[in-house]
Amino acid sequence: MNRLTRIVPIIACVLFVTLIPGCTSELTAPEAPELAGAIAGPSLTPCRALPAAFASGWIGPKGGVLKAGPHSLKVPPGALSANVFVSLEAPSSSVNKVGLEPVGLKFEPGFAAYLSVSYENCALQTGTQQQVVKVSSKLKVLEVMPSVIDPATLSVEGKLLLFSDYALSTYAVVY
Repeated sequence: MNRLTRIVPIIACVLFVTLIPGCTSELTAPEAPELAGAIAGPSLTPCRALPAAFASGWIGPKGGVLKAGPHSLKVPPGALSANVFVSLEAPSSSVNKVGLEPVGLKFEPGFAAYLSVSYENCALQTGTQQQVVKVSSKLKVLEVMPSVIDPATLSVEGKLLLFSDYALSTYAVVY
């Protein structure tokens, strides 16, 4: 036992001296060329959970709006050829996720719906932008939707071609 208590500190010192030079804050890989306006991959925006919200109703050829908490869905006139019972669900979560049903509902050719997702409860970092993304049930980003940020309402409006699950995403813009 006495020999073991002498060997353990020696092994710890050898490991310390061997491993510490590899732990540095400097980049060791070659630097990639910097692209102005290059976009890093999207990640879901961390947010403070809001209370769950739900809205449903009939929307048809005249269009309509549904609001659930701070989020809203706008279907313009002509986007649907018949009345459809639709729902908008915003569960309480650490990401601003919105589910639209009936899943897979498509709009008339040339039309889209617009989903406004609030970011007022989210932690935003300098140098990032927000966008609406289509997500899987496990919150994997499937598709980035064309999005417009509205700083006046602290929301992002995404253009949707079909009903599915969507969430607020952050991407970094590198200059």
